[in-house]
Amino acid sequence: MADATVIELDRLPAIVPTYLRAALTFSGGLGPDATIPDIECRVPGVSIDPDLLQRYAEVCGFPPDSNDVPITLPHVLAFPVHMAVLTHREFPLKLLGLVHVRNRITQHRAPAVGEALDLAVRVGGHRDVHNGIEFDMETVMADASGNTVWDSTSTMLSRGGGKGRRSGRGDKSPPAVPEQGRYGRWEAPADIGRRYAGVAGDVNPIHLSALSAKLFGFPRAIAHGMWLKARAAAEMQADLPDGAHTLEVAFKRPVLLPGSVMLKYDPGESGIDFALIKPDSDTVHMVGSVRRA
Repeated sequence: MADATVIELDRLPAIVPTYLRAALTFSGGLGPDATIPDIECRVPGVSIDPDLLQRYAEVCGFPPDSNDVPITLPHVLAFPVHMAVLTHREFPLKLLGLVHVRNRITQHRAPAVGEALDLAVRVGGHRDVHNGIEFDMETVMADASGNTVWDSTSTMLSRGGGKGRRSGRGDKSPPAVPEQGRYGRWEAPADIGRRYAGVAGDVNPIHLSALSAKLFGFPRAIAHGMWLKARAAAEMQADLPDGAHTLEVAFKRPVLLPGSVMLKYDPGESGIDFALIKPDSDTVHMVGSVRRA
């Protein structure tokens, strides 16, 4: 990223101003032969505090009063930086309307509570797909020695046209629904979007209430995709590898709130394949995999 726009921050940015910028952005898109420019945002010395860990564990179903940092929690720490990049003046697409279609997290080792980590978030380039364009948002957290502790790739979809340079790992989805395995079932209550938003900061209106979701074409509020991923990880916690591993998902159909969901997962020697489905239905909400890294 030799010609990247680099944003250096000394602390995590506030989220509310980024949502205000997004709400006041009425146009956006890529012109002919254009692509998303390279943008990188860096924040040194971020850390997970015990209060965030406890609140996140409670809303996502991880064991209470544990000092173990869930593999999905650092995404919450990075979210304000994601927003800063996606609402930067050089970023050409509208934030409202972007769809999170895939997410891949690799935990090289579990970060400790209170450990200072250097955070970097990057975008640049895009891929043409049948229903618009995709781009990858890369997030890396490194320790004081410069070793990567945690990284993720969030693949976003912007509906519409455009042709540009390829970037990232391409249009690759995790495995389909396992044919056999274990089951876990839970309820997604009507207020889970507001509860998760209170912890994660993701106050997208489609998650908060039926009234605000209807403004964007949904009959009811929908669950956050990253809450579904975290809740699935909590359900499979006993089967997750102890060492470095990758947790990857593709988001398929939204979960309307309130709603019931069923997790089907198949632990094996090569890892875990899993799917989140609607009970007594063919509807698939999310598919994913866990593999040793």
